[in-house]
Amino acid sequence: MIDLQKLTYFIAVVENSFNVTRAAQELFISQPALSNAIRAMEKEEGVALFIKNKGRYTELTPGGRYLYEEGKLLLRRHEKMMGQLHRIGNHFTRTVNIAAPPFLLRSYLSSILFSLKERFPKIEFIFSETDQEGLKEGLLNQKIDLGLMTEPTDYNNVGISKIPVDHSKFAAILSKNHPLAYKEFLDWEDIAHYPLSVPGNKFSTYYLIQNALNSRELEAHIALAGSVWDFQVTTLIGTDYISLMPERIRHYFTKDMVRNLIMVPVRESVDWTVVCCENIAVENPPIIKEIKRFIIDKIQDMEE
Repeated sequence: MIDLQKLTYFIAVVENSFNVTRAAQELFISQPALSNAIRAMEKEEGVALFIKNKGRYTELTPGGRYLYEEGKLLLRRHEKMMGQLHRIGNHFTRTVNIAAPPFLLRSYLSSILFSLKERFPKIEFIFSETDQEGLKEGLLNQKIDLGLMTEPTDYNNVGISKIPVDHSKFAAILSKNHPLAYKEFLDWEDIAHYPLSVPGNKFSTYYLIQNALNSRELEAHIALAGSVWDFQVTTLIGTDYISLMPERIRHYFTKDMVRNLIMVPVRESVDWTVVCCENIAVENPPIIKEIKRFIIDKIQDMEE
């Protein structure tokens, strides 16, 4: 019977271009331990997996190529099986995993956390920060039950449902002593003249801003791209940087931000939409659907 750990080691060697040292570093084991595991696997299965040249692995044997292709499928199947087992276990232990990007986690979800716990006292909620690809992977692997994300996404193409829960427009945030602070509205031509502090390229916001400028044949001068919204906003104080964020972010300004920053509307601004996401390729227990409905209702109530 194939040892899944040794199979993982074997695949790591192949995917590191047969470099055993680099594969061992990736696996956090020693190089001798990895080499011994590969030799033991070949001995146990009675088949050579690698062709060697001067003592080094250089390519796969026919048996090695077959094991590599089938082994990847086996490991994916095993991961999916364990994810489903974990989900079944969660149905009985009442653990629900919810994920979102930093701003959505710290604003929407933190605002309704106590309401969630009060409404579902027997549920253990686990919250985690993630980006767009991380949420998609977590939902598809069934390691995440529900998520919040901003549009646009490609989730519909892979079997993830999206329900809109909030809508806003982007506005410019700048220091009160910024050269543009006196303006009632900013045009994209104004914004293009100054360095930008925006979310990183793992977030859809990054591309919304880039596209808004590029569609007007303007260049985006991105000076800072990160994942922590309050750090990005704080760095604006006393500088000529501009940040573009949804208008509702003003509700989460600290006293220092209120004292030193202003938010200016942008003409022909970009839409900002938040969606609640769920994997519809699996049969979620009723409690997940109930929690999803509660989260959506609570967030929509925040706008009233």
